[in-house]
Amino acid sequence: MGALESGFELPRRAIRVSSVALVCVVVLLACLAPIGFVTWHAWQSRAAALERGFAEAEDLVQALSQHAARTFAEPNLILQDAIEHVQSDGTGPAAQQRLHKILVNHIKTSRVIRELGVLDERGYWRNSSLPVLPTHSNGDREYFIYHRNNPDGGLRINTPILSRLTGKWTILVTRRINDADGGFAGIALASIGTEYFQAFYDTLNVGTLGHVGLYRDDARLLVRRPFVEWHLTSDRSQAFFEATQRQPVGRFHGASVYDGITRLAAWRTLEDFPLIMTVSRAETDVLAAWRKSADVDIAVAAGASIIIMLLGSLSVILLRRRIHAESVAAEAGRQYAMLAETATDVIVRISPAGRRLYVSPASRDVLGYEPEELLKQNLTDIVHPDDVVVLEQTMTALQSGTPRSTVIYRGRHKDGHYVWLEIAFRAVLDPDTGLLREIMASTRDISARKLSELQLARAKEAAEIANRAKSSFLSGMSHELRTPLNAIIGFSDLMVNELFGPISNQKYAGYARDIKASGEHLLDLINDILDHAKIEAGQFELHETALDLAEVMEFTVHMVALHAEQAKLSLHVDVQSGIRLFADERRIRQILLNLLNNAIKYTPEGGHVRVGADFSADGGLLLIVSDTGIGMSAADQQRALQPFAQIDNERNRSQQGTGLGLTLTRRLAELHGGRLDLRSAVGEGTTVTVTFPAGRVLARPKPEAMPA
Repeated sequence: MGALESGFELPRRAIRVSSVALVCVVVLLACLAPIGFVTWHAWQSRAAALERGFAEAEDLVQALSQHAARTFAEPNLILQDAIEHVQSDGTGPAAQQRLHKILVNHIKTSRVIRELGVLDERGYWRNSSLPVLPTHSNGDREYFIYHRNNPDGGLRINTPILSRLTGKWTILVTRRINDADGGFAGIALASIGTEYFQAFYDTLNVGTLGHVGLYRDDARLLVRRPFVEWHLTSDRSQAFFEATQRQPVGRFHGASVYDGITRLAAWRTLEDFPLIMTVSRAETDVLAAWRKSADVDIAVAAGASIIIMLLGSLSVILLRRRIHAESVAAEAGRQYAMLAETATDVIVRISPAGRRLYVSPASRDVLGYEPEELLKQNLTDIVHPDDVVVLEQTMTALQSGTPRSTVIYRGRHKDGHYVWLEIAFRAVLDPDTGLLREIMASTRDISARKLSELQLARAKEAAEIANRAKSSFLSGMSHELRTPLNAIIGFSDLMVNELFGPISNQKYAGYARDIKASGEHLLDLINDILDHAKIEAGQFELHETALDLAEVMEFTVHMVALHAEQAKLSLHVDVQSGIRLFADERRIRQILLNLLNNAIKYTPEGGHVRVGADFSADGGLLLIVSDTGIGMSAADQQRALQPFAQIDNERNRSQQGTGLGLTLTRRLAELHGGRLDLRSAVGEGTTVTVTFPAGRVLARPKPEAMPA
């Protein structure tokens, strides 16, 4: 830290208390004295006002707790009585009539309870205080599921729900009913409308922003004044309810989670029920009278201080500016020191002459050197000899005005081995002179990254070797297969043409034709594979000549015309005479045949296939093959251009092929310096455009002569 601390000694020594500053301090103290006294007095008065507010809230919350206890005691006793009646009197029709009368009588004498009921083990209404027994099931309600799954027969006060009977917010008080064996036999319930509590709480004077709330001890809201429906399902203040768990009676001072208003709250946990009663008053209401008094006191104190403040204002402003500047500098120094000491990168400060001024402790982990050891060395002492020049060039550039630079080099670890390092330089200029003050450098170990790059390069080389081996294998195998295939095709052709005499059995003649057709198809597949392998291996050669495009296109169309006729498709050709192209004629035919065969293959009966030529804006030649076939999705278009990939559809499953057609066509176009563009949509057909560069166009059609 010695070198770093020295950098902050100057601003520390620059702090001097001048006579002007002393006068300013005295003036400031004299100015603040009356304000300080008024502030102290106001603070004491404020604390007293808050204490009175808390005391009033605590008195009210105690009274409301007693009211809530009396309210819930009534349904608790009634439910116990109803359960005893069910367990002792049974569930027969007569017993149900007797129980119904009991429930109705309780409702008539109660000012609290809205409905009473008994549900069976499935949640259906077995009895109630209503004139007509409800037929729906409450088996999906949370309170029913709770009692069914918990053998505890105690009273449960449930969170408010919208009643299916009345459509109003209702608090259900429930108890579990057990059968003779202790099994679940249903529940007894009493409903209390939230409006009962709401009407009572609305009569209380807690201010326009005050609140009264009744909660379960798990922080679930039951009733709140003022009533806002979404409050029943919103989150509560975690801090407030953590406090209620620590002590049964207390107070809380903080902002509401509902509206952000700061309130004074008092709470009390009921002894006989799992409930918490809260009363809160807005701090603004509690402190309203105090604020009026404090405003007067502050105005008097401010008037007394104005004269003193005016006399010393200039000195105070100058003093504050100076303190602020020194504070900013000190904070910056502390932050830099903390960053440098804790960073995993090696932080280095370098003088304009290239000497290290500071090295962070991370040098121990990255290079094995103590910071003090590196401070004694030259910048290039631990740099690999092959990397010294680039580092020196970077330092020269920084000294000449380059603001930032990054260098990757090898640095020698203390144990002797070299590690790959990446160092980021930043020039720090003097704000007054604009000259280079120092250079900041951040160095990190990138040996792992370099190792990954090396492994990636080796893996790429291995993949390329494997690909070349694959291509060589395909090429060799294709050559080996072509020899016997040529023999098969030749002999089957002799048999089909009956050159050595007629074949008496026509089945044999048919077999010979099948053998010839299959052999020719297999030879085409092998030729495609061989061409693809040559292209992949970089051994494919073009035999380029000047060709007449119209002749090549007409010849190719003639070859597929019978196929199109058998498929009941119309085949249209649109090419002008006089177009001459410098290209491999055999490969141009192959391109056209592949595209036309694909178009015929994927176009349903009655469709149209078109082939034509046009010119692009830059003079290139466009070969265009379009159809009204089944079309392809975007994903299928990507797959169709991959080697050996075939689209999974009914037409493909009924056809044969290697999946090389479009791929080979695209590669042949690229070998000519062109490209293949595919445009298709499902149900709308496909258009394939092969573009040849303008340099291959030797002649264009002559324009027709205009009549005289």
